[in-house]
Amino acid sequence: MSAARISLDGLWDFKYLGYGAKPAESRTILVPSPWQAQFADLRMRGGVAVYRRDVEIPEEWLEQRVFLHFGAVFHITHVFVNGAFVGSHVGGFLPFHFDITDRIVSGKAEIKVKVESPTDDPFEFPTTPFAEMPFGKQSWYGPLSGIWQSVYLERRIADHVTTVRVRSSLASGEISAHVRFESPLTDAADVTIAVVDAEENAVAQSCAKLAAGVENAIVYSFVPAPRCWSPDSPYLYRLQVSMRRKDVIVDQIETTFGFRSVETRDGKLYLNGKPFYLRAALDQDYYPDTICTLPSVEFLEDRFCKAKQLGLNALRCHIKVPDPRYYEVADRLGLLIWAELPNAGDSTELSRERKELTLKGLIDRDGNHPSIFCWTLINENWGVDLVHDAYHRAWLKKLYLWLKSYDPSRLVVDNSPLAPSFHVQTDLADFHFYAAIPDSREDWDQFVEELAGRAEWLFSPEGDAVITGQEPLLCSEFGNWGLPDPEKLRDAAGAEAWWFETGHDWSEGVMYAHGVRNRFQDWSLDRVFGTFESFIEATQWQQFRALKYQIEAMRRKPQIAGYVITELTDCHWEANGLLDMRSNPRVFHNLFHSINADTVVLPKLDRPAYWSGDAVRLSLCVAHGGPNPLEPAALDISVTEPMTLEIPSIAPGAVVDLGMISVKLPVVEHSCLRRLTLRLRSLDGRLLASNEIDIAVHARPRPPELSLWSSHGDIRDRLQALGYGLAEGAETADVVVETQASAALATYVRAGGRAVLLTETPGSLTPFFPHWQNVKVVARDGTLWRGDWASSFAWLRRQGPFAAIPGGPLLDQAFDRVIPTHVISGCNLLDFQARVHAALVVGWIHRPAAIAVGRNYGTGRIVIATFKLFRDPPGEDPTAAALLGGLIEAAARSAGPAPAISKLEPVGWEDL
Repeated sequence: MSAARISLDGLWDFKYLGYGAKPAESRTILVPSPWQAQFADLRMRGGVAVYRRDVEIPEEWLEQRVFLHFGAVFHITHVFVNGAFVGSHVGGFLPFHFDITDRIVSGKAEIKVKVESPTDDPFEFPTTPFAEMPFGKQSWYGPLSGIWQSVYLERRIADHVTTVRVRSSLASGEISAHVRFESPLTDAADVTIAVVDAEENAVAQSCAKLAAGVENAIVYSFVPAPRCWSPDSPYLYRLQVSMRRKDVIVDQIETTFGFRSVETRDGKLYLNGKPFYLRAALDQDYYPDTICTLPSVEFLEDRFCKAKQLGLNALRCHIKVPDPRYYEVADRLGLLIWAELPNAGDSTELSRERKELTLKGLIDRDGNHPSIFCWTLINENWGVDLVHDAYHRAWLKKLYLWLKSYDPSRLVVDNSPLAPSFHVQTDLADFHFYAAIPDSREDWDQFVEELAGRAEWLFSPEGDAVITGQEPLLCSEFGNWGLPDPEKLRDAAGAEAWWFETGHDWSEGVMYAHGVRNRFQDWSLDRVFGTFESFIEATQWQQFRALKYQIEAMRRKPQIAGYVITELTDCHWEANGLLDMRSNPRVFHNLFHSINADTVVLPKLDRPAYWSGDAVRLSLCVAHGGPNPLEPAALDISVTEPMTLEIPSIAPGAVVDLGMISVKLPVVEHSCLRRLTLRLRSLDGRLLASNEIDIAVHARPRPPELSLWSSHGDIRDRLQALGYGLAEGAETADVVVETQASAALATYVRAGGRAVLLTETPGSLTPFFPHWQNVKVVARDGTLWRGDWASSFAWLRRQGPFAAIPGGPLLDQAFDRVIPTHVISGCNLLDFQARVHAALVVGWIHRPAAIAVGRNYGTGRIVIATFKLFRDPPGEDPTAAALLGGLIEAAARSAGPAPAISKLEPVGWEDL
């Protein structure tokens, strides 16, 4: 009766044939796992390969039928048993099987599997190009090829049960089991479904009498008072299907399911009839050593448990059909899964047909999992052209409607868009947006404001979109980088992670990880951060501050129903994970849940930095995304003297605006960071939510006894307002402050003058730097220095004239008003050793560019910076005032022997 299995996982003979049939050496390969994970010479190689192994089959198995099962193989599979062809399969994500009974000889089987992993070369694969295969992120992280899920033999009756799709109603307790058979029933049979709860109690049973020839059947039953499945209470039921003939069980299969409802109403998400706020992360479902193959259930359980520790209640499994155990673990541990259809490269009749078959197949395989709450059909317009092609938009709407009919228990997103793409018909109005924080903070604020206002860019502008105006609004991709520690990514043998040698073909090489420690030393970052490990930790704290700001901005908007952070783990060279590739946590792991929770306290400072003794004007909100009302509470606020606010009861999904409060900062003699803490407690003292802000508090400056001058009257006025003394002219000034490079300025410095050049004008900085060095001011917009995707890490050396500026070394939100829109490119290793005061690097320490650099020129000295120090009225931003003071002090330092100022020749400042 019962099925028997022989696992074929393990070592197989393997021959890689390249991109065509030719002699090749035999190797040994571990199944399952793509060949890219096992052979260094095949890391980026598709092509053709042959797997082979022998297996002994027990004689009693031949009394029934023997089936050879493959979990999934990339991408085209041809199977031979004892030299005879038994079948082919196209598609890399779904299971398939063949009846091999008639090919078995004397209980033995030699199994050969020819795998084709195509490229787009028409000479190599003329009828099966890669672009017409659903492939997902293989276009990003490299090709995946071969047997990547388990292989096994199974003994079953010829007309056994293949799949059971369970539909359950939380409202009524009714269930239906759609049973499909391998072939039409050879004889009449009784099919019974029995439901068992998590405590092993039998709670339902039904039987259907089926006649010979039936290919599938639906059996109905009822579970009284069903318990719902949710992330907080992942309650599962087991359903067993038994086939009987003459009162003997001849076949049996089992699945799990849950009672869970998901719907949208009035712009909100509802889970099991109650409001639900989505706090998700993107998950590439990649693994450190096996790439796409799950290392073990225990590895995944650990990763998912850490996801829940971070406060996540959902994962968006990104354009991939994962191993079925992925959903099984999510079901058990309580994580919602937003599942997605893998994209192809082109939209052709054949590629669309393959996507549709893959979609139906993944629903049939995975539809019983209560963790799956949403399907996505297209990601960011990949593999289609919704922007320009009306046929593609019509096809997508048709597919959306088909899916809503085939699986009405889940939400459907048509295209999860990044500009310039959009929705055509969807259950969720989501959108992707990446912005570096603090650098692109204003862009992020504008995006959130427009998203909350249901922006026109959400839907097709061609007049063919179906819009209800009630679709929940979400930002379904956003993120910032924080670099992982390479030492924690080494393999079992202690070798560097192999993917460190990948990524060089992306974004002008800034994704290339190999050599990152050498670059840290070469660019003298040890003089700024001390150790490499301190730099890594600093980047992770920048990532936390960025995500904190972005999440809090969204939570202030009750119109926004949730978000998806990019991403749960790093993926190869992509370092924006909340965990690294081996699931090691970031430095902020134990703090992140405080900003990623149902209930959050949302403070917003009125400005980025303060003077000693200032009053902080603080805008306060409390957002509540839980399923039940939040009880009345008290909010304790402390920076010097504590204060308490009474908080009323808050409805689910609501944001309560507490208005502005004023908090007095202490009087300090030395600039420092002061922490403002907020603790929301129930009236009986339970901690409900917490938050913290580090506030930059600057001591009141004492301007040095230097006389300054500028050719610009407004700059002279600004300097005087800041307390600096003014010289009568450049010839008598200790330091000149200018905003434009000029021949006059060069003449002045060359003759012994000291100058600060605050410039936002693109162009060469010759002659202050040698012409061959090609140092110049460059706008960040349109370049990788902007850092919106691969993050930039900008720093200020908090030494010498900048030692008193609090925080650092990385620039944080206290620098919000002075973040430069330009950088100084071309500074070399020697400049970074001693002359660069502030700079940024991109990604894995690439493209270093200065923000402030000093240079001796002739007998004088110039300090050039691109900080935006004249944006606000004088003294309004302490960070700007402190930076200006540091730059002036750096310029005033001795540059070596210099003539007296009185001996300087007059220069034509009117030319500036």
